[in-house]
Parts: sequence; C-alpha cells; structure tokens
Amino acid sequence: MKVCIIYDTKRGSTRQIARWMMEELEDLDNVKAEMKKPSEISDFGYDLFIIGSPIYWENPMKSVVDFLSSNQNNFKDKKVAIFVVCIAEIFGKGTEKYIKNHYLKPLEEKVSGSLIKSKNFKGWMRKPDCKQEKNVKEWTRGVIKECSF
Repeated sequence: MKVCIIYDTKRGSTRQIARWMMEELEDLDNVKAEMKKPSEISDFGYDLFIIGSPIYWENPMKSVVDFLSSNQNNFKDKKVAIFVVCIAEIFGKGTEKYIKNHYLKPLEEKVSGSLIKSKNFKGWMRKPDCKQEKNVKEWTRGVIKECSF
C-alpha cells in the first residue's frame, strides 16, 4: 500500500505529528509511505492520503484547504483520512463538538466520498506534547485497518 501524508505547519506541531505517523507506517509490512507538503504533490498514485492541518485563528491552514479544494476530483477514488492539530481540547470535553463542526468538517466536506477517518490531535505551544505520540500512532494503525486493499 502506498501512503502519502500531506501536511502543512507554521510552528512544527503538525510536522511532528506527521513524523510520528511516518514512524508507525514504516513499522508496518507492505506499506510504503512519504510525507509531503501540499505544494509538493503532483502525483496522486497513492492508495491512501492522510491530510493534516494546524488550526490558526479558528481555521485550517489556507494551503491545505486550497489543496483539497483544487484536487477534489483527484481524491474521488482514493481513501483519505483527515487530521487537525489544535489546542482547543484544553478547554474541556465540550469542545469536541466544536472541533468537529468548525475545524474538521470544512476539510471533510472536500473529500466526503472517500473519507475513512478524521481526528483532532492536541497541539502545543512550546515543547512537544509527547503524550500525543501514542494517540497518533494508534490512530494511524486504525486508519490502515480501515483500508481494505
């Protein structure tokens, strides 16, 4: 299975999460994975795309939104998983619905026919939140399990 993790980042949290995903994918048999930024994608010959964005000023990054918008047809027959990285979780359980509706849904709608899974990961401001590594790797394994190739 060929997997492409597409992400963008401003401060590095989303890049670190994508790296943890890559580590997990590299440990799996029969999986070949790459990490790329939206501007680096010209080939859509992958079986699975995992696409992630940080949340800044209440929105996913424009580069990720624009990439998804302009490539909706390229994802039509592909499996896609979406993730966002934000710190909204620190405000408690009540934010789950808000995150889903305001951060994930705008991205999910752009790949609705091929979406297999979506997730919010807790971001950080200064030091990496290494507690997130386990969550990221478990979710990544779940995404692979959802794909039946």
